[in-house]
Amino acid sequence: MSYTVVGMFPTNEDADQAANKLNNSGFTQDDYKVSRYSTTGDHDNPSATYNFTEDKNTSGFWDWLFGDDDDERQKYSYAGTKSNIVTVYADDMDKAERARDIMNENGAIDVNEFTKDRYQDEARTSSADLSERERARIISKAKNNLYFIDENRTYTKTYDGMENDMDSQGNEN
Repeated sequence: MSYTVVGMFPTNEDADQAANKLNNSGFTQDDYKVSRYSTTGDHDNPSATYNFTEDKNTSGFWDWLFGDDDDERQKYSYAGTKSNIVTVYADDMDKAERARDIMNENGAIDVNEFTKDRYQDEARTSSADLSERERARIISKAKNNLYFIDENRTYTKTYDGMENDMDSQGNEN
């Protein structure tokens, strides 16, 4: 069986550190891919809700990885809009677990914690119950060149609402 291990990192440095540790642990550059993110738009209102539009390759990757599990697909897709992604392809579970451990030790985010304000799902395990070993996620999927995430991903960020307050006449201030 083949496995895909996905780890998300808040900074380029964290992703690079995980990649370096993978290299030092016997993984080759053919075994993993680092994909960096960027967004377009000047919307910096922390209390606003934003929508992100991802490119076709990234969208196809999440669809391929999660299939019909829309909840997981949405969480990982959203977390990916603000994270650098390291994807490792492993031929056996031991190698997949080693990759997961390396990514966790080097700052992989907890996707459930990261997305809890946007996607609340009471039925899922709470982030407090999520062990350190489960942050980078192992999924039983073989390497598929069709759905690689590009080295750089750009998301179009759009504000979901009005950017400015309205005056008593209904005009934006």
